[in-house]
Amino acid sequence: IIRTLGKGLVEIDSPQGFAAETSSAAIILTSAQFGLPLSTTQTATGSILGTGLGRPGAEVRWGVMGRMAVAWVLTLPLAGLVGAACWWVADLGGGLLGVLIVLAVLIALSVYMYLRSRRNPIDTSNVNDDWADGRTPSAPPRETAAA
Repeated sequence: IIRTLGKGLVEIDSPQGFAAETSSAAIILTSAQFGLPLSTTQTATGSILGTGLGRPGAEVRWGVMGRMAVAWVLTLPLAGLVGAACWWVADLGGGLLGVLIVLAVLIALSVYMYLRSRRNPIDTSNVNDDWADGRTPSAPPRETAAA
């Protein structure tokens, strides 16, 4: 998530990161004060997107934002479908046996996802390596103050 937001959505520098975190904290605290639910991930994403829009010369990668928006829209209904499927299998198995079947399937899927994620692990040595399109996003040239 950090890599996608900090390098994939917008290439941010320290001042942008500070602005994004400050605005995220303000929104989250204000929402909490009024008892309103919100997604902290979506709040942070919006703040980072805003810093990209506000910085002259910054490149917002709208394709990345589009994929994130699609994922957000699909998450709730797909989670509902998975929950319904788990209930159906557990009910079909009856009692404890059904629950154990669902547990075994979920553990097997978790192990599969973990092993698949280890194929191309991301760590401190490669977090800024080339993106899928074969290029590393370049930072815009910095302005220098006249002496």
